[in-house]
Amino acid sequence: MIRIPTKSKFANEITPKDKRVKVYGTIVSINKEEGKFIIDDGSGSVGVFLNSLDLIEKLDTYKPKDQVVVIGWASQTGVGPASGVDCEIVRKITGFDPSRYKHVLEVCRHVSSNNERPEDSSGVD
Repeated sequence: MIRIPTKSKFANEITPKDKRVKVYGTIVSINKEEGKFIIDDGSGSVGVFLNSLDLIEKLDTYKPKDQVVVIGWASQTGVGPASGVDCEIVRKITGFDPSRYKHVLEVCRHVSSNNERPEDSSGVD
């Protein structure tokens, strides 16, 4: 089985076109009846939808203010006008600092964009 790689994203950037995403954040609310919770990563909030019984059963181990990393499929459903994440994996983490995460992700993107090969603009074939 080939697995589509994840893209680290800020909550406010997620669109369904992203396919699989990874988001770090802090749980701000939990709705156990609907099997979902909302996380905030400092850029905005995103709904996280638990679509497996294993994940829903473990929802009792999470509470607001827990820091988590979520991996899943970007979806159209969610909080606000953007989208949500259909969760495959959720794990508690410690020491999450939204401002540091934002800085590291921006540096990674800058380095990645600078390492892309520019098109040959010499006009010579």
